[in-house]
Amino acid sequence: MNARLIGYWSESEVHPGSTEYTELGFRADGTGWQYWSSWSTEFVVHRFDWHTPAPGRLDLRLRLEIDGTWAADGSHRVERREHVDTRLELAWTLEPDRGLTLDRPLDDMLGGTRFLPVEGGGTDPTLA
Repeated sequence: MNARLIGYWSESEVHPGSTEYTELGFRADGTGWQYWSSWSTEFVVHRFDWHTPAPGRLDLRLRLEIDGTWAADGSHRVERREHVDTRLELAWTLEPDRGLTLDRPLDDMLGGTRFLPVEGGGTDPTLA
C-alpha cells in the first residue's frame, strides 16, 4: 500500500465552480470511496478496497454502488444500493503540485482523473 495515496482528494479543487465533481477517499486500512455529485442534487458513491501492487499501479475492487439525492443541509437520501464485484487496474501519478492523476476514471460516466488533496479530509456522506 502506498501511503502517499492515503487521504481525501477532490476534483472540485482543480475545477472550482463546476456543476459536478468527483472526490476520492483512500483509507489506511485499504478501503475507500468515490463520491460524485451534481448541482442537480444527484449523487453516486462507489465503495472499494484498494492496494498498490507496484509503483504507479492501483488495484481496486468495487464492492458497493449507492445513489440518490442530496439536500442543501448536506443530508443524503439513498435511493439504491447495489452490491458489485468489479476489479479495476489503474495507473496513477502524483504531480509536483501534489495533484493525483489517474490514467482513467473509476466510472466512465461519473469520474474524474485529476484531483488535488483536501487537507483535513472528508468522509463518505452515506455512512451517517
